[in-house]
Amino acid sequence: MLALNLLNGHNPDKELPRWKHYSRIGFIRSGDNIKGLATYLRFKRTTSYTFRDLRFYGHFFNNNQEIRLRQKTSRRFMNFDWIYSFNTLFYERNTFLNVDLRYHYNQGLGWLIRNTDVGNSTIEIGLAFDNSDYLQNNQKTSYVKNGFTFDQNISMFSIKTECNYFHQFNKNIDGSDQSRVQILGEFEWKLKRWISIIGGIKHDLYLKKLFSLDQTFYFLSLEFNKALLWNI
Repeated sequence: MLALNLLNGHNPDKELPRWKHYSRIGFIRSGDNIKGLATYLRFKRTTSYTFRDLRFYGHFFNNNQEIRLRQKTSRRFMNFDWIYSFNTLFYERNTFLNVDLRYHYNQGLGWLIRNTDVGNSTIEIGLAFDNSDYLQNNQKTSYVKNGFTFDQNISMFSIKTECNYFHQFNKNIDGSDQSRVQILGEFEWKLKRWISIIGGIKHDLYLKKLFSLDQTFYFLSLEFNKALLWNI
């Protein structure tokens, strides 16, 4: 399914897609001072009308781990340059939250508020569902999803913020509420064209649960990036 999605979406006679690869390795620390290894791998494919993105996040600690595999696809909506449709699919394992395997999918529309050579901003709204115990049962949890992103480049530096809010609107059998806010903030220092230092913070806040520093992560990584001469 992922391969088919990556192969479609442009006319090769008119425009070749642009591919780029990113990889990171570094250190991560949780809010209660547990240290671990942070890894990241990303492939990005863009044309004038489509965007496809495949990412792997791996945070490994002595007794816990957080692993995410995410694919996102978006394309311009009809003939509007500032509106796009999107869908996102990811699998997650997070032993901090006792999630053995979570399957999550969301889709909707996005508004490109700002799109310049030095940064962009977007707002997204859509529907989402997930299954937090994918291997054991078929119960799905449904949400309204709202998201906001902001990117800005300043000479050798750049900042990125991303905030997603998932509001649960169906009831689970056990009565739990999985409504949550996911926050990501990154600061990048470009050492050279192909290498950067990335520092940031990531937090998952469940609105009906007590605040826990276990879900606040601070990371510092070395990133390598390279354009790929692929035609697919």
